[in-house]
Amino acid sequence: MSHETTTPTAEPAASPPVPSIGQCENCGAPLYGKYCYACGQPIQGMVRHFSSVMSDIADSILNIDERLFRTIGPLYLRPGKLTLDYFEGKRARYVTPFRLVFFLAIAAFFAIQLTVRSGFTSMPKEAARISTGSSGPSVSVTRTPKISAPVSSDDGAFSQGNIVINDKVLWNRDTKPLKVAWLPGVVVDWLNESIGNAQQQLHAMNEGSFTEQQDARRKFTLGLFSAAPTVLFLLLPLFALLLKIFYTFKKRLYMEHLIVAMHSHAFLMLSMLVLVGIAALRHLLLPHAGWLKVPLYLLTAAAWIWMFMYLWLMQKRVYRQGWFMTNLKYWSLGFCYLIMMGFGWVFAVLLSLTGA
Repeated sequence: MSHETTTPTAEPAASPPVPSIGQCENCGAPLYGKYCYACGQPIQGMVRHFSSVMSDIADSILNIDERLFRTIGPLYLRPGKLTLDYFEGKRARYVTPFRLVFFLAIAAFFAIQLTVRSGFTSMPKEAARISTGSSGPSVSVTRTPKISAPVSSDDGAFSQGNIVINDKVLWNRDTKPLKVAWLPGVVVDWLNESIGNAQQQLHAMNEGSFTEQQDARRKFTLGLFSAAPTVLFLLLPLFALLLKIFYTFKKRLYMEHLIVAMHSHAFLMLSMLVLVGIAALRHLLLPHAGWLKVPLYLLTAAAWIWMFMYLWLMQKRVYRQGWFMTNLKYWSLGFCYLIMMGFGWVFAVLLSLTGA
């Protein structure tokens, strides 16, 4: 008769309890991290150093931390990398698409503002010559159509000028303003104010001393360049809709196309920052090192060429279609987007003229 002996199975050692770091000031529960597990209140409130509060705000809104540096490199140098990683669930290491494009839009806006104000970037002289005389055609002329100069009223108060075609007053802020019955009064007032601002801008660019004309054109240029990031940001959902239409048979969700659009627009805004940086280098270095002129202009050309190549490679890698279909859809999308950009550019010009 055999006797079997059984050895009792050893139970796994229990993990040591996590030490408490204090008690929640709201509910009294023990604390084991930055938030109370019982009521959810964070340990830190607003009563602390201002720099710490601003750091939390920047992280919450813009997600500015080490992830930004892990994102910028692939965004500019590896077409489609961020988008494909996002679709595969590898999201924690990168800045989220919306925060990325939002942050770069703000950075591009302020960079363009600073460079234009500093004289690093300016409109070509040929495009800026809109005054009367031998230098080119006039925007504000005394023929048809004509925009008269701002005049003073009888009581000495400043009054907006007229917009006149064939000696017929079409608009005057005081006597013949724009009226739209179905719009709220505040919107109509804003439209009339914008028309008046545009009239003054055009008049200032064509009348007065040379210095006044240059100042007016510089202001117009500043507004035009500054509106570019805003236009790109507003075109995001429309570009995603175009992708949805062109890739209908891929059966992807609209949000997937929106991710592609956000990453591509983030790249465009980052490219704007690169071009602004090169323009600043030209402005700073060329007066002291003329031999850098050709390398810097070649670098600018390379940055422009890379913009088109990047978007083409990104489209090929993300949607994984053949070369023929990729090329066909790339150029078709580019044509449609160019039309949208045309409307956006007109919008930017109007914003610049109206001083909005």
